[in-house]
Amino acid sequence: MAPIFVASASMRLIGALTLHTRQIILIAALVFVAALIGSLSRPTGFLAAFWPANAVLAGLLLRNVLLSRISVLLAAAAGYTAAAIVVGDQLGPASVMTLANIIGAATVAAVLGTGSAQDRTLSRPQGVVALLMASIAGSASGAMVGGLAMVDLVSGSYFDGWSAWFAAELVNYLALMPVVLTWPAEGIRIGRPGSQAAPIAALAAAVALSLIVPHPVAIVFPVPALIWCALSLPMVATSILVMLYAGLAMLGLKLGFFTYGLGSASTMMVHLGIALVALGPVMVASANVERRRQMERLLRMAQHDGLTDALTRGAFTEESRTLWDALVSEHAPVAVLLVDADHFKQINDTHGHAGGDRVLVAVATAIKTSIRQGDLFGRIGGEEFALVLPRVSLREAAAVAERIRHAVADLTVALDGDDAQNVTVSIGLAFSAGGAPPIVEMISLADRAMYDAKRAGRNRVEVYQVPPEEMQGH
Repeated sequence: MAPIFVASASMRLIGALTLHTRQIILIAALVFVAALIGSLSRPTGFLAAFWPANAVLAGLLLRNVLLSRISVLLAAAAGYTAAAIVVGDQLGPASVMTLANIIGAATVAAVLGTGSAQDRTLSRPQGVVALLMASIAGSASGAMVGGLAMVDLVSGSYFDGWSAWFAAELVNYLALMPVVLTWPAEGIRIGRPGSQAAPIAALAAAVALSLIVPHPVAIVFPVPALIWCALSLPMVATSILVMLYAGLAMLGLKLGFFTYGLGSASTMMVHLGIALVALGPVMVASANVERRRQMERLLRMAQHDGLTDALTRGAFTEESRTLWDALVSEHAPVAVLLVDADHFKQINDTHGHAGGDRVLVAVATAIKTSIRQGDLFGRIGGEEFALVLPRVSLREAAAVAERIRHAVADLTVALDGDDAQNVTVSIGLAFSAGGAPPIVEMISLADRAMYDAKRAGRNRVEVYQVPPEEMQGH
């Protein structure tokens, strides 16, 4: 019973803590775990082969908006110190290293935090450049203090200690910060394994080859595979693979599992080489994200009307035909609506094209708020809009049409000066219970119904139901 009592009491204690206190404890725990992982990668007498704690801390400083930076730094100091105690480090040198770690991470966060949100998520190449500059600044500032602790470890001058700290930290930041910055808040969604297996397998083979070939050029063997990954995988997946490669390379170098054939050449140069290898794929992945975003923006511009954001006539026609084929094969019910603004020419003549544009925007907005998700909505003429309502009953389609009519009739569009314009629409509805005739015929029937609404006095809905004998028999 005692363990159950202790666990229950602990849960009650945690629940009684304020949100601020729980966040502080969580931050200290994250830094502690990350520092402990780094300490376990540290051979005796050497700097850690891979040190994720500083990148984690810099990410917490950048992504945490509820706590002050002083609170985060104090929590991190507690995490660093606890990890040092667990692994048996002397508190004197450990305190100097903790101060260096905090200075470096805070500098990275301060420099990178001055950029835009896109830069902080590496969603454009400028963000990767900003990350490089921030990493150099953080590594250099941290090394100013860390170099003091490194003098005894490297058995050399202060500059040797500064250089060793700088190079190792630069690799850590460039290899780990992309993961921290691009990790989605909702978690990672795993795609189809087949689409990701080939570049990952190529990377594994390239890394394995680099471990067994004792030649300086071996360090770049994984670069083509990493670039393939950057072009094929999501940004966060590429970042994880870069992190794994850099971690393996650093650990293998520290433990002597492999050599790049550099003999007595400075380890610092090897670290810098790994840093540059890590930077390249991240830059490619970021450029690929930017390219996809620009392509999506251009595609949207091509498919959507610039004034009303409805589908253009061409895009509406193409998408409706694709949808139509599926509906006919399912023998599903469908409705087509034609919506036309009443007396629009008079509005244009009285208030000019700018006033007419305001009216069209207001009408389009009212339509979009009245339709269902999955309904197609396009602008096919000056003041004429078309809709396809798939898998809908006649009653539901008529209800949507009436909802649109009422939403528009309730509008009062502000124009220049004190003028205001009330608007109405006439709507033609063509409905087929299944096996509908071709889309062009349905649009023609809806158009005929819409003109019937105009002749009947406007601001109304007229319905044409396709007789069963006119439906396609498949």
